[in-house]
Amino acid sequence: MVSALLALLATLGALAATGLLVQRAYKDRLLYLIAWSFTQVGLTLALLCMALGFMMGFNGPLFRVMELGAALIGPVWLALGMVELIARYVQVRFAGWLFAISYTVVAIVILILDPLKGSLSKSLPKPGSTYDALPLLLVDGAHVVAVVSLVACTGVTAWLASKQDQEAAELLIPVALVALAGVLVVSGTRGFLPAPLAVIALGAAVGLVWYGAMRTIPVYDEDGDYDDYEGYDDQDGYQPATGYEEQPYAAKAEPVPAPTPSPEPRRGELRFPEPSVEELRFPDNPAGPTAVDGLGGPAGLPGLPGAPAPAAGGELANACGQITVYTLLDGREEAFDRLAADLVKAALAAEPDTVIFACHEVVGGPTQRIFYQLFRDEAAFAAHRGQAHLRRFLADSRTHVLATNVIELKLGPAKVPLPAPGVPGR
Repeated sequence: MVSALLALLATLGALAATGLLVQRAYKDRLLYLIAWSFTQVGLTLALLCMALGFMMGFNGPLFRVMELGAALIGPVWLALGMVELIARYVQVRFAGWLFAISYTVVAIVILILDPLKGSLSKSLPKPGSTYDALPLLLVDGAHVVAVVSLVACTGVTAWLASKQDQEAAELLIPVALVALAGVLVVSGTRGFLPAPLAVIALGAAVGLVWYGAMRTIPVYDEDGDYDDYEGYDDQDGYQPATGYEEQPYAAKAEPVPAPTPSPEPRRGELRFPEPSVEELRFPDNPAGPTAVDGLGGPAGLPGLPGAPAPAAGGELANACGQITVYTLLDGREEAFDRLAADLVKAALAAEPDTVIFACHEVVGGPTQRIFYQLFRDEAAFAAHRGQAHLRRFLADSRTHVLATNVIELKLGPAKVPLPAPGVPGR
């Protein structure tokens, strides 16, 4: 009766944690959250089957679902989510998905069709006494792969954190918690623990996976702002230099030739008189009126004499901007540039008050990318931070980025292209 009550309580808690994680995975579309959602669903089904088995007695379907959820899907997809989160090479992540899907499909077919042996009662059945050799071999293989993957990912994360990798340092505690959850899952499904301890182990694993997953997700505040930029602190501004920042590329000094005196004019040579100081002065508005001046350029645009007054949305007196410097991992430039191109295209279509959004490559720095963004006002900046395509870019590009620096800007004197007629912000 105690085991049934514990299993029922653990099932209710697992349902709540699984629902929250699935909802967040659906919202953020992060692959490692999707993998861990499969883990949570498998563990929840296993706990539910345990509760029913302790109360009414175990049978073939309950035992099979319990083993599929906790002994197979739980550890395999937990390890897959860890690899997806930690691995920085797309080949490794692709291999992980290929193995997990193929292994799961084959094992499910065998675990469902293989005949059971022995009799089942209200006590927790042991896999070794109920399954034949082949299903046990598949379950053992899943456990070995899961444990090795979790330990390897935890070790790699700890090693990177010791090398002053900020992203790895932030992920170290969540990764350790998820790895501990994997150990609990394997321990609770091997048949070595008493029934109450097995239930507690699986219930604790569900909680650890949920908590670890929540610690790895980029956090957005109520205004849609995000705080996963490295090196920037919301309260104190930029963090002080630690000696590990990316150093700027030093420009090679070019020798300046000494000025040569102008030769005396020869007879018959055409010489222009030297301009006066007044002639060398720039006119008051050499480039013509711009959007910052509140005046138009070509005839017929707002701001010229006789033309209609410019709309309030065309003024940039309250404009603000941001410069983001990305330092990429070697070999990730093309993948990052594709994501950046999609981001700029989405901003062009969905952000009318984003005046400028440009991604620059750095000459002499192939792993450097600089984003320059100019927004009509703070409201446009806040709207940009809340866009789904920006969140998707931040999530998808994190595996390509080594470091990020952010500089907030407020527009001063500038020459900014005028918006196209009828299309504010373009």
